[in-house]
Amino acid sequence: MAGRYHRPVDVNASLASALAAYRAGQPADARRAAEEIWRHAADARAAGLMALLEIDAGRFAEALAWNDRARVANPLDPRYARQGARIAALAGDHAGAFDRLKALLHDAPRTSGAWSDFAAAARASGREAEAISVCIRAFDADPAASLILLALLSLVPDSPSVHAAAGAPVSERTPISIVTCSNDDAQFAAMAESYDRALADWPHEILRIADATSLPEGYTRGMARATGPIVIFTHDDVEILAADFGHRLSRRLGACDLLGVAGATRATGPAWPFAGWPHLHGSVIYPDGPGYRVTVYSRTIPLAHGIRVMDGVFLAMRRNVALSIGWDGETCDGFHGYDVDFTLRAAQAGLRLAVASDLGVVHRSYGSFDDRWEATARKLVAKHPELNGVRGRETGFVGRRVPDAAHAMALVDNWARMGGMAAPIF
Repeated sequence: MAGRYHRPVDVNASLASALAAYRAGQPADARRAAEEIWRHAADARAAGLMALLEIDAGRFAEALAWNDRARVANPLDPRYARQGARIAALAGDHAGAFDRLKALLHDAPRTSGAWSDFAAAARASGREAEAISVCIRAFDADPAASLILLALLSLVPDSPSVHAAAGAPVSERTPISIVTCSNDDAQFAAMAESYDRALADWPHEILRIADATSLPEGYTRGMARATGPIVIFTHDDVEILAADFGHRLSRRLGACDLLGVAGATRATGPAWPFAGWPHLHGSVIYPDGPGYRVTVYSRTIPLAHGIRVMDGVFLAMRRNVALSIGWDGETCDGFHGYDVDFTLRAAQAGLRLAVASDLGVVHRSYGSFDDRWEATARKLVAKHPELNGVRGRETGFVGRRVPDAAHAMALVDNWARMGGMAAPIF
């Protein structure tokens, strides 16, 4: 007698029906469909759905078994490895979740969402130090992978109890002139108070240009009035968190001619972030509700050399550098582009540009690209053909929120200590 004929299963259609049932809150129908697919085709997607059904039922051991069947059926899809780690974490096996994610990220480091899961598993299992080493190795191998950088930043201690000193005080305290353009009395007062507090043990003056027609015009007037051998050009919405700011600044300026807090080693557009990773460097802090958000651009810390363009929120230099480069008020006749023009000309002149990640500079604005910026950008590109390049595919920063200034500086200092290290030191 002839055997009974079995109609072939249309896996994709059956899977669509199973998923529709699952999303409609019909787990029994979804289970029957998924089991049927698995019996006839052993398709990894069916096993993955079965794992979800077991998770919803609170049967984590069964969910993990189904997940591992999915991984065996399709070992090239990293989603099943990530799902297995999530199931382990739900079952309370955070060490198991950590191990699964560590293995996954070794083989597929660009798996979406896996680095944040890995950092969470490290914290839950008390394996932060091991995770820091994994992140360092992975990011150094792929310095354009911002999600790895974010995971690393999330694992660095930020407790003031482990706040690391930035270095021994310097002996020579060279006077500093701080130049700002501000027509806002309250904003200027807050900025000046912050610099006075941060430079309480340091000779300094604060020069305000209240009626600047452009930043280059105002900075040129301020530069003429400055008496200090070191000049800082700063926005008026800046706050300085480092209590030993003068000592930090002196040490960093000793290694370069022009110092900022954010910049790029490639000049490829009229805004410095256009360079994209892995060419972005530095660190800026932003207000975030009652606390702060510490943002970073790379692991080249605490000082990144070879910079070509910088953010103008904070630029420090010897007076002779400011005078020799000068501010171009014709190309940059407003409040945009002056920083890219000034720093690029300085780099073209052979000066040493660097950005520091440990100065504790807070900027109370993220900036914007409006019509006035667009007009200046066109003039910048016409003046500097180097800026007519290809924009980086990945731009931006990664950040971590902390509750107050003490935690912000603890994170800044511990982050700065990570520079050049291939193993944790905490």
